[in-house]
Amino acid sequence: MWSRDTLAMIPREEDPPGSQSGFVGQTVNMALVLKSLYDGWNRNFHENQDLRSADYFLMNPPWFPFVLVAGYLYFVLDFGPKFMANRNPFNLKKLILVYNVVQVLINLVMFVLAFRLLVKIRASLTCQPVNYSTDPDGMMELNLVYSYYLLKVSDLADTVFFVLRKKQSHVSFLHVYHHSGVLLGAYVYVRFVPGGHGAMLGIWNTAIHAVMYLYFALTIQWPELTRGAHWKRYITVLQMVQFGYLTVHFGVPIVLGYECGIGKFWLWLPMIQNVFMLVLFGDFYRRTYGGTRRKVE
Repeated sequence: MWSRDTLAMIPREEDPPGSQSGFVGQTVNMALVLKSLYDGWNRNFHENQDLRSADYFLMNPPWFPFVLVAGYLYFVLDFGPKFMANRNPFNLKKLILVYNVVQVLINLVMFVLAFRLLVKIRASLTCQPVNYSTDPDGMMELNLVYSYYLLKVSDLADTVFFVLRKKQSHVSFLHVYHHSGVLLGAYVYVRFVPGGHGAMLGIWNTAIHAVMYLYFALTIQWPELTRGAHWKRYITVLQMVQFGYLTVHFGVPIVLGYECGIGKFWLWLPMIQNVFMLVLFGDFYRRTYGGTRRKVE
């Protein structure tokens, strides 16, 4: 049996494509589609959110991080380069040094706190559910994931510094995609599945970013230590190890059919993302460090 809504979508002989009644029908159908999309957005981003973080800074309205990323992309890819076109680079050495040192400290603290919690709750490395309770461990897990999200917001300053110093060549697709994607991913996870099996991503990421920002700080303060350093490549190797491990980490419960208290979507999404990042960073490593005795920039 055809439903009334289905029949309404079938063109009638008396309503040719160009007729006024046909146009009205198509407009109504489009309005229904848009309403359905809006209802789906509202249901997913409001009704299904973790209410414990509903009042946290930068968590609502739900479109805010998407607007933030859009503004970030506009500045670093369009407005910023045009603004700096006829200006001298800003001297931000002291500011960037402080920024990098602070990033090292925050990433280290978050790594230690997250690792201690992981050990305390005896988290499973193959299938760890999210603790949605308001007990101390549940709130600690939520607040660590939320802090990670805020940390990814602060990471956007990296690219802004590149633009203001007229180092636009550093604003690569890999750099911009990584910063934008990780921020939006962190936001979505803290809103719906803060912690659990996905917490391992934050633990790996904070550890590696502590090393990365330490390297950046050395580059600013003592450039002679990092200029031409053969060990620089191993930072990229560490990042690729991270993506490889996380691909397996999220793939195991999918392959073995484990139920981790969350939908499979929340496992497939980071697994595919980490495969993609592994490919991108592998290509970067090949182009930057490939060949024999290639000079390290």
